[in-house]
Amino acid sequence: MKPSSLRHLDIVGKSSKAKPFQWVVGLDRHQMIITVSDDNPFAGLDQALSVGRSLEQVGALRHFHALLAKGFGFKSLPVPIDDRWYAAEYFPGGVCGTLAGGELVLTALDRGNEAALVLHDFVQSIDPFSLDAGGGILLVDRAGFILMVNREFADILGLQVVEMVGRHVNESYPDTTLSRLPKVMDSGKAEIGEPHQLNGREIVASRWPLIKNGKTFGAYGKIQLREGPCGSSMDGKLSPAEGKQGRRAIAGHRPKALYSVDQIVCFGQTMRDLKERLVRIADRSSTVLLTGESGTGKELFAHAIHAASRRSDGPFVRVNCAAIPENLLEAELFGYVEGAFSGARRGGQIGKFEQAHGGTLFLDEISEMPLAMQAKLLRVLQEREVAPLGSQDIRFVDVRFIAATNCDALALVKDGKLRSDLYYRINVVSLPIPPLRDRTEDVFQLTRHFVEQFNAEFDLNVQGLSSRAWTALKAYPFPGNVRELRSAIESAFNMVNGPFIRLYDLPAPIADLQHSDEPTSINNGVFSLNAAKDLGSRSLQEIMEEIEKDLILGAMERVGGNKLVAANLLGISRPGLYKKLQKYNLH
Repeated sequence: MKPSSLRHLDIVGKSSKAKPFQWVVGLDRHQMIITVSDDNPFAGLDQALSVGRSLEQVGALRHFHALLAKGFGFKSLPVPIDDRWYAAEYFPGGVCGTLAGGELVLTALDRGNEAALVLHDFVQSIDPFSLDAGGGILLVDRAGFILMVNREFADILGLQVVEMVGRHVNESYPDTTLSRLPKVMDSGKAEIGEPHQLNGREIVASRWPLIKNGKTFGAYGKIQLREGPCGSSMDGKLSPAEGKQGRRAIAGHRPKALYSVDQIVCFGQTMRDLKERLVRIADRSSTVLLTGESGTGKELFAHAIHAASRRSDGPFVRVNCAAIPENLLEAELFGYVEGAFSGARRGGQIGKFEQAHGGTLFLDEISEMPLAMQAKLLRVLQEREVAPLGSQDIRFVDVRFIAATNCDALALVKDGKLRSDLYYRINVVSLPIPPLRDRTEDVFQLTRHFVEQFNAEFDLNVQGLSSRAWTALKAYPFPGNVRELRSAIESAFNMVNGPFIRLYDLPAPIADLQHSDEPTSINNGVFSLNAAKDLGSRSLQEIMEEIEKDLILGAMERVGGNKLVAANLLGISRPGLYKKLQKYNLH
C-alpha cells in the first residue's frame, strides 16, 4: 500500500491543520512535464512548472532529474523553493522493467529546520555520474524511516520501491538480518565495505551517518551484490576482510581485479568517452595497449577492463616487467619444472602465463622487457602456447593480454628498444590515457573523491578546501598526475586542523604557488567598488544587484561551495541564499 505523503513532517516543521497547498506534476519516462495541477499556485512555481518543460530545466528541482531517471522513489524529502519549504514525493512506475514516469508531488510546509537543510544538502550533493556505478542506495531519517531508495535496492529484497519508502528500515527488510543504519547513527561512525546478508544474498555494504555540528540527522547506505546474476562472484570488489587486512588476505586464492570501471572517477567528456570505449572493448578478447604518463591510472584501467569482461570470473595476473630482473623474467612468465636450473624450487613453479589461464595477464611497463624476451612473448601472443623451463611439455593457455607503457611506443620501435612485430601485436586496441593537466575539469571530482576516501580512513570530517588552497591546486600542473594529486590530499589530511584544508596544509610545491597566506578580500580581490563609474548609464538597483551577485560568488568560492557556511558568512538564511542563487542563475 502506498504510504501517506506526509509521514515525516517533523523534518520540515509541523504542517498546518488546513489542507496543505500542493502541486501534482505528471512526468513521462523522460521527466518531461505532461500535466500540472493548478490548485494553490505559488509565485515562481506557476511559470517554472509548465507542460512541455523538462524537470532538468526547473532550477529548484533540477537535482531530482537524475534520481528519477535512475529509478529512485522518495517521500518527505525537504525542498526549499522561493523561501517556502516543500515535502517532495515520487514513486516510479515500470513497464517490462523500464521506467514509465509518475507523479511528483510537492506539498507546502510551514517551515524548515536544521535537519531539513542537512538532508536537502545531501540529496543535492549526489553526483549524477556516480549513479552510473550501480548498486542499491538508501537514505533514512534520524528515526530510521526510509526517505529515499532506488530500484536496485528494492530488487535485491524482492520488493517495489513504493513498498519501502516511508516505512522503518527494519520493517522493510523481509527474511533478513536487521539493518545497521540505526546503529551507525547511534555510533556516529561510518562502516565501509562490510559483509552483510540481504534477503539471503551476500552483499558488500557501506554506511555513513549524516552529521552536522555534532548532531546526527540521518544515514546513507550503499550496497553491492557479491554475486552476479548467475551466482558468480563479482570482480572489482574486495571482501571486507580483504579491505581491512590488505592483499595478504587473498593469498592462496586466484588473483582478482581490485577495481571496476565504476571506480574510475572523472567528470570531463574526454575521460567519460574513454570509459565508454573501455566498456565496449572489455567483452572482446583483443589485446589492449594502455599508454600514458606515470600516475595517470593505467593499472586501474587494466583492472577495470578485466572486471567488465566475460573473463571476470577468471584470474587477473599482473607482471611489472621493469621490476623483475632480466635473468628471472623468463622463469616468472613461463614457469619451470623441478631441476630446471640450480636453485629451482622443489616441485617447480607455474608461470604467470599459466596462472592467467582463463583470465587476463597485465604486462605493465612492457617497454622495459629485454629484446630476447620480447621475441618469446611474441610467440605466446601468436600461438597461445608455453613450455616451462626444463620441460618439452607444450601447454595451451587461454589468456587475454593487456600491456601498458609510459613511453611513446612508436618512438621505442624506431629506437630499436621495442620489436616492431611485437608492437603491432600488442597495439590491436589502443587506449591513450591523458595526463591530468590536459583534463583539469576532473581535478575537482578527483579531489572530492579523495577527501571522502581519507575522511573514512582518518575518521575525520573535512568538508573541502579553502579558496586559496583550491586556487593553488587548480594552478598546479601535477607532473605526477592522479597519483600525485592523491598523495597531496593524503599529505594535507595529516596536517589539517579544522573543517577545511588550508593552503599551508598542502605540500610545498603546490602551496608555493601562492606566495602569501594572508586573508584575501572576498572573491580574491575581483570585487571592487568601481561600480560608481556606471552611474547614469545604469540604475542604482542594477548596480547593487551586480555587487550582490559578486559578493555571493565570492562567498561561495571562499567556502568551497558549502551553501550553509556561505549563508552564515553573508549573514542571510539558507533559503534566502537559495532564492538569490536562483535569481542570479548561479546554480
